[in-house]
Amino acid sequence: MRTALIRTVSRIATSALLGGLAVTGAVVLPAHAATGTVVTDSGSGVTIRSGNATTFGSVGTQPNGAVEIDCQIYGEPVTGKFGRSLVWDHVPGKGYISDSYVNTGSTGLVAPLCTENPRADKAIAWYAARNGSTAFQGYCEMAAENSYGKTGIWASAKADWNDAVARGAAHTDLNPPKGALVFWDLAAPYGHVGVARGDGYFWATSVNSKIGLAKLPYFNSYLGWAYPNF
Repeated sequence: MRTALIRTVSRIATSALLGGLAVTGAVVLPAHAATGTVVTDSGSGVTIRSGNATTFGSVGTQPNGAVEIDCQIYGEPVTGKFGRSLVWDHVPGKGYISDSYVNTGSTGLVAPLCTENPRADKAIAWYAARNGSTAFQGYCEMAAENSYGKTGIWASAKADWNDAVARGAAHTDLNPPKGALVFWDLAAPYGHVGVARGDGYFWATSVNSKIGLAKLPYFNSYLGWAYPNF
């Protein structure tokens, strides 16, 4: 369930399945692909970006109307025509557009998760570049937010986790995807947070008293993971 999404209007299904292929008008899509309809108030379409955040450069514009989506990925939340969404749609051969401007006929994911996550790659690279640093000791939430180019979103890791729980977006398994935030109930009442690498390892502060890479769960009192809501 995509609970991070608040839809203010109903969405109309735009695709059908036939013989393992999605068929829309005269366009035949690969199995599991989806279609949607870009809708913007300006009528000029939505910006296509090289990654799943507004900080990635523009690579064009997807005009209002039908659009093919071959995969979807969670990224920077954007508020658009259809409310606030963490989901980004990948347009084959072009790039990423915010799902908040796309009517897909569903409030959930309608295509497979993308195998690439450019925004998560940048967050992981941020930590890797600071491996061994003690500059963020006691400021794990700030480090996690800074890795995503944000700051001052949540007062603590525990507040961040509580938001995920309230949205129904918290997961308690030990298999967080790349870029997910991972949480522990440590240093009460503040908690602890890091960023998953997607292979069972995570980056965080306080790994041997510094920024480091460790295998989950590492610390005691593991809570779970959630996609960043910032």
